[in-house]
Amino acid sequence: MARLPDPQRSRAVLIGCSRYADLPEIPAVRNNLTDLQEILGGAGSFRIPTVITEPRHMDEVGEALERQTDEASDVLLLYYAGHGLVGEDGQLYLALSGTTQSRLRLSALPFETMQRILQESRAQVRILILDCCFSGRALDGFMSSPTPDIAALSDISGTFILSSATATAMSLVREGEPFTAFSGELIRLLKQGIPGPAEFLTLTAIAAQLRHTMGSLGYPLPQVRGTNSVGELGLVRNPAYDPAAEPAFAARPTVDSDTSSGAPSSNPDIEDIEEVEWSHDAPATEDLLHRAPVARVLALRLVETHVMQPDSSFLVHLDGPWGSGKSSLLNLLEERVDDYFLVARFDAWQQSRLAPAWWSLLTCLRQKVAHSRTWWLRPFVRIRESATRARRTGAPYAMACVIVAVLAAALGYLIWPKNPSLLGWEQQAKAATALLAALGTLGAGALVAARLFLWDSVRGARLFEQTQANPMADISAHFQWLLKRAGKPVIFFIDDLDRCDQAYVVEFLDMIQTLVRTVGNTRGETKCAAYFVVAADGVWLRRSYETAHESFVDCITEPGRPLGYLFLDKLFQLSLPMPTLSAAARSSYLDHMLRITESRQDPQSPPSQEQSLPRADGDVLDRLRRFEEGRAQAVAATLQSITERRRAEHTLRKFASVLGDNPRAAKKFLNTYSILRSIRFLEDVSVDPDVLARWSLICVRWPNIADHLAACPEAVEGIAEPLWSSEHFPAPLLAAAESSELQAVVTSPDGGPLTPELIRQCCGARRSIARGQWD
Repeated sequence: MARLPDPQRSRAVLIGCSRYADLPEIPAVRNNLTDLQEILGGAGSFRIPTVITEPRHMDEVGEALERQTDEASDVLLLYYAGHGLVGEDGQLYLALSGTTQSRLRLSALPFETMQRILQESRAQVRILILDCCFSGRALDGFMSSPTPDIAALSDISGTFILSSATATAMSLVREGEPFTAFSGELIRLLKQGIPGPAEFLTLTAIAAQLRHTMGSLGYPLPQVRGTNSVGELGLVRNPAYDPAAEPAFAARPTVDSDTSSGAPSSNPDIEDIEEVEWSHDAPATEDLLHRAPVARVLALRLVETHVMQPDSSFLVHLDGPWGSGKSSLLNLLEERVDDYFLVARFDAWQQSRLAPAWWSLLTCLRQKVAHSRTWWLRPFVRIRESATRARRTGAPYAMACVIVAVLAAALGYLIWPKNPSLLGWEQQAKAATALLAALGTLGAGALVAARLFLWDSVRGARLFEQTQANPMADISAHFQWLLKRAGKPVIFFIDDLDRCDQAYVVEFLDMIQTLVRTVGNTRGETKCAAYFVVAADGVWLRRSYETAHESFVDCITEPGRPLGYLFLDKLFQLSLPMPTLSAAARSSYLDHMLRITESRQDPQSPPSQEQSLPRADGDVLDRLRRFEEGRAQAVAATLQSITERRRAEHTLRKFASVLGDNPRAAKKFLNTYSILRSIRFLEDVSVDPDVLARWSLICVRWPNIADHLAACPEAVEGIAEPLWSSEHFPAPLLAAAESSELQAVVTSPDGGPLTPELIRQCCGARRSIARGQWD
């Protein structure tokens, strides 16, 4: 049975060298030591770990190791991060700050020394973690430890070695990252946990997860070896432990008979549960639902699209029902693209009752462009933009200005004094009054003309639509003019479109499509692309189009792709469903709402131990955020590899007849597969790439079937066995569910036939690698 180390009888020694006399520096090692000391010490599994930083000689390491080894009787953990070197004798040497390659055997720490210290330790469990090049050499011949006695075999015991690379491979340090690659993944794992029913992060689970993650990223594969039952030892408590896996009725403290008979209870726990604070419904700015991986991948994809195709617009649809966290995801996405894009937030529901859709969008863009300038430049932006609109409006505005000028001149002429002499104060007053009246009339008339003819108001926008022969051409040209003055690529975040009536939804999306198409065709001028992320319920959008084009529903709808899906496929290059909310995320979110902040500490740990450890959670979390940003970039780069492209191409070629001759469907399949692959990996969801490719194919070719399977994965049995399809699918979906093409995709041997469990994986349900259970 899994357990944690006894903190009174366990010791941890962390050794690291970041600066060297004769070797390249590794600054990330300092962060490795700092955060591992906090995590291991704060978890209550060990007393404050001993940290040996920048040792220059073997004596500095040997004395501390022997002292801690003598004190450890339960668990002894040794960790080293730095340069690993291979001597002429083929043995592994751990570099110290004073190590020189010319005197390696005398200036470095021979691994044999650490091996001897571990083997001679009286600790029941001995753990060695090496983060250095060629660290796999530590596994050779290490397990020849003395045979344990019968009493030791009844409990967790043995030796466990975890190395960052094989015996012949180099370890990896990404430039600019706060951690080394291997230790960063280890720290992330210990800090965030493995979602699932395991209360402890056992050595076996940690090693399996690290091998999976590092292997998927294309990094050196960690090596692991253990004896006896050592893998069952829990290193720390699992931060992502799901309490729902426990029995439904936990043991309760005994209460008096008076309380159980209905008398008011004075139990403080009950009072705490009853006094729940009210919560607001505003979009969150903190990642409480574990949506950061989606935001990271989407941000990288948008930046990559602009870099690779700067003149091509890109439209993304975040599809999810009300309350699924779309607005919160937009907040997370804005944090990650704000440095690269000019973000324009547009609340469609607030604007839908005020003006034409194009006018509201251009006003939003104009205000954002103006506010991106310093305060003293904003009036000049406004003047230039008004002059540009006047030039586009042409004759109507010019005629209005002429009429206003004539009226102002006539008014001034009537008021101007008849006597040409202006020596008297009465004559001067009349002249000043005439001048002010003329200027006031001219200014007021120009303002009214601008609001009417320069679409500077809602009424002016409608008048512009009615008086221009081709208003959308001028609107698109002005949209392009604003994009060029933005200084950065512009991305629009459209929210609450699924609260508008169907007429406005269709008008707004058609307007976006018109603007995007015209942007790339502006008379040979330099092109500026626009990017849109529309967060709305896909059902609402599709029904709006089907209602607006009701007369065409029967003649255009395809099996598995109703008319609403066809319209959205034509508009969006990528449709991304909101991720499934895991049990662990639901539990942590509920804990946050209920203000449950107690940490799960070992009750046997002395309270003074936790207080003695310096707290630096903010620093740790900041380093983890930076590490995960680099990790997301590494994932994106890995998934652009030849292997991934060949896998997608293999699926595309095999089922080319399913997509037909539509190039848009092929592009959308590739977009859907690549982004789902990245997101599932960053969510630590283990899913076979071939299975995910087939699921992406279903999402593109039979989107309504994919929606039904995501909500009810067991319905896939009705596709594999058409005789049972009527029991799993409603009548409108039967024709698509019984398609032979869909059955071929579902039952394909690539990755195995699709099962309910595999569909849950594709949709984001986590599966514990170590225990094989679902979250």
